[in-house]
Amino acid sequence: MQKNIHQTIADCCLKHFNGLPRAKKPKENEWTVLSCIVKQEFCNFQVVALGTGTKCIGRTKMCAKGTILNDSHAEIICRRAFLRYLYGEMGKTTSIFNFDRNKQRHYLKPNIYFHFFTTHVPCGDAAIFEKQTVDDNFGDVIEDEQFDHLQKRLKTERGVIFRTGAKSFTESIKCDLKCRESDYHSIGIVRTKPGRGDPTMSVSCSDKLAKWCHLGIQGALLMTFLEYPIYLSTFTIDQNTPFDEDALKRALYDRLGTVSLSFPFERHILQCGQANINFPFGKSEEKQPSPDSILWFSIGNDGFLEVAVDGKKQGTTKKNMHSVKAQLKICKLQIFNAFITKLDECNIRLCSDVENKNLTYIAAKNVCKGYNDNWRNLKDSFGVWTSKQSTLLDFTV
Repeated sequence: MQKNIHQTIADCCLKHFNGLPRAKKPKENEWTVLSCIVKQEFCNFQVVALGTGTKCIGRTKMCAKGTILNDSHAEIICRRAFLRYLYGEMGKTTSIFNFDRNKQRHYLKPNIYFHFFTTHVPCGDAAIFEKQTVDDNFGDVIEDEQFDHLQKRLKTERGVIFRTGAKSFTESIKCDLKCRESDYHSIGIVRTKPGRGDPTMSVSCSDKLAKWCHLGIQGALLMTFLEYPIYLSTFTIDQNTPFDEDALKRALYDRLGTVSLSFPFERHILQCGQANINFPFGKSEEKQPSPDSILWFSIGNDGFLEVAVDGKKQGTTKKNMHSVKAQLKICKLQIFNAFITKLDECNIRLCSDVENKNLTYIAAKNVCKGYNDNWRNLKDSFGVWTSKQSTLLDFTV
């Protein structure tokens, strides 16, 4: 892989972001995180999915109908936008996929790769590392850390570490010790994203990235149509933000030990690197976090663009907040609708005793046995993971 690929990817992402309408972007006094997925076909690079954002909704605002987006961190919005891109590609005559008519499955064409870019270190385990010579504007620090090898604490000498806002699970046996304002910050554990007074059910971006590195970025539903999972090839981060490659590798692979995965799933190692760009909405003490999120994915000639606020489409009013007009294209219900539509197009009856239109979201996810078996093995390595109430997954289209 060429030496300057990380800079090529970053430049491609910044150029694409700069080309979006100014009215959709944060205000000058606001900061956000930008994440993109870039398609590489031979020597051509193209952004196919983009997300910005730093917010999550609390568990009390979660919707049993799948109409509200729970996690609006840039990495997650980007990945969900990528799912919409994949569904769109399956319906095209000129596509990233080949189609095996005997197996009725799609698989990526040769020489197509996908790369991940972000302007900020993913929250969670990857964000916990020793502070060296970087600007204090980019994160909270904990002073006078102690180190315990046996309990996997981070070592510093009189020093400080960058820490994540993501919270460790209270039921985890490896949760952070709560003495003197978190004198210890455990590494290697699954975390939930912080919520202001209303805890979230969303696990950290580090945890989700680790899942994608083992099971693919496509998720359970799309495996119904795919011969192989889709893995990212590289991870590129803006070099103007604090970052530690060892912490990222720990978060994605090392903390999980040896994971038992069966074909076609495997531990897929990302090539990590940094690039120098001038992202105009980077984090700083002088700015406030933007309350909005941008989502974009490639479809048709111009792509599809939306702005999200509190898990719904920007401009949603009390009058239409429960209507389809308020739903983002990447909320659970809309993605599930794309899945059901694809089942019908492919003449697939997922359950012999239930029509596709009457399938529940959770039932459809549970049908993909290979994916779910491997996911159970991976969860054993994580040790703990959020478990959503069944009522939040029991909806139909």
